[in-house]
Amino acid sequence: MLTEDNLKYIDLHLGLYDICLAILYFAVIYIIAYHYKKVKIAKNPEYKYFILALTAKVAGGFIFALLTVYFTPGDSLMYFQASIDIFKVFVTNPLDGIEMIFKNYDSLNLSTTNISYYTLDFINGSDIWLLVRILFFINFLSLFSYGSTTIIFASISFVGLWMAYSNLCKLYPNYSKHLLVSFFMIPTIMYWGSGILKDTVTISCMGWMIYSFSNIFIFKRKIIYSFFIIFLASILIYYLKPYILYILLPALLIWGQTNLKNLIKGSFIRVILIPLLVFTISISTFFVLKNISIGAGKYDINKIEQTLEGFQSWHGYLNATQNQSGYTLGEVEFTPLGFLKVTPAALNVTFFRPYLSEIRNIPTLIGALESFLLLLFVVYLLLKYRFLFFKIIFKNKDILFMMIFSIIFGVVVGVSSYNFGALSRYKMPAQLLFVTALFLIYNIAKDEQKASVGR
Repeated sequence: MLTEDNLKYIDLHLGLYDICLAILYFAVIYIIAYHYKKVKIAKNPEYKYFILALTAKVAGGFIFALLTVYFTPGDSLMYFQASIDIFKVFVTNPLDGIEMIFKNYDSLNLSTTNISYYTLDFINGSDIWLLVRILFFINFLSLFSYGSTTIIFASISFVGLWMAYSNLCKLYPNYSKHLLVSFFMIPTIMYWGSGILKDTVTISCMGWMIYSFSNIFIFKRKIIYSFFIIFLASILIYYLKPYILYILLPALLIWGQTNLKNLIKGSFIRVILIPLLVFTISISTFFVLKNISIGAGKYDINKIEQTLEGFQSWHGYLNATQNQSGYTLGEVEFTPLGFLKVTPAALNVTFFRPYLSEIRNIPTLIGALESFLLLLFVVYLLLKYRFLFFKIIFKNKDILFMMIFSIIFGVVVGVSSYNFGALSRYKMPAQLLFVTALFLIYNIAKDEQKASVGR
């Protein structure tokens, strides 16, 4: 939360200049998107939803910008202001500015510049510094307007999600409408995943990684390009929110491993080669995650207990002192057995809370309606399809990957958030794939029942 002094320093308003500039950028992006759609739609039917999906993403970003300026100020304002302050250093001394912008946080010394105390205090980690640097370059395009910066930021983020959506539509062409809902129409993701926040970058990178893994293991195309995208997206997630990588990378590798049999012809070769590849992938994953963890600071796996306890303590403090909507799961033991015990409660809070009875403000109202509809959908699927529901999960490797990631990630964020406002941001990656998996189960089960009746 920003202090009153921070808000006075930022003193940001969306005036006529910002609104007009935002409309101009909106129009330019739409013209580009329209022509891109015309090129792609002949061979890619899902592009009929391209403009609609982009509109949802950009609209979510602009609503976020309006609300953060006038109603619920947050760190996004300070990210933007910090990037402006860095640009002022660049204008004063271009050589020093260029040298500074390409430095890692560990070698950064902003105290030697004329940057304000508020920015010096705000840039206190490599994750914040990375996002400030990204905004520094985007601001050149947006002409330093918060509204137009948000639109460009949301549009860039949209591309990663669209690539993942497009590849899934190629696997499930008849389900593109429902996949559109899970990727672009969930209000929480539209709002928190489109503003100037780390979450907007990481959820886009997650989309790029799903796209790239499906290219390599399913479509067998663009192999070198996809490996490069995986590397780049992993770097961004590593610096911004490495705990996502701890869960996403193994889940993606499991997904890739389950598709290996489609890449290897001949039963004898499969018997010899697949166990070897699985073993190699497992060992590689272990060492990759270990090395990632070492450089992840507070997100080091060895420090995860302290980090989660810190999140709980801070969000509990906000709930007690600033009337924010919080929850508790009771005492949590940070051991494998302790996590197993709290799994049902953590998954419940991640996907099905806040309840309608826990509404305290507009954000929790939206979250409660989402959670209630999701609960109804899950109950409907379980009652209607029963055993078939679980059969499809374990039979379909794409759904299995999504469920593995969603459940593990859902437990982690449910245990760590202790505040519904923070939870709505943290749970987005799990929410995206969980809802996608449910829609796939619904459509596949419906098609199987129709086919069995037809026989």
